[in-house]
Amino acid sequence: MGDSTPLFIKDTEKLKTSSNNRDFYNKIVEEKGVFDTKYQLYTYAIMVAILKGAAPDTSAKDLDICQVVNANREQANFDVAKGIVAHMSPDISNGSELIKRMNEYADAGIAILQSDYERFEGEIGLDKYID
Repeated sequence: MGDSTPLFIKDTEKLKTSSNNRDFYNKIVEEKGVFDTKYQLYTYAIMVAILKGAAPDTSAKDLDICQVVNANREQANFDVAKGIVAHMSPDISNGSELIKRMNEYADAGIAILQSDYERFEGEIGLDKYID
């Protein structure tokens, strides 16, 4: 990706997570209402992983969160996450590889958020990730 052309991700590509994370997504979005949508939590988790220097989680991603077209409704957040992951992953040469890596960073961030959630007895404390 040596040039400055952004990698195109098809609207039909899917944001994915591991099935182990299903309950956490449901709890934070549907039960607690911390985020309005699962893709907002997904994008936030990418940022947490990058902020904390977490390695991408390369485990199998077998659960669909949504299609990229849905995440694009909040263009700015998704584009920022996409740009940062692309910048950190110069080995990536197409949109399918980029979304796969984004899924890996999102799961790494979910692991951090879930650990903090359990440690702080059900409080997610999003403000502690903002400097």
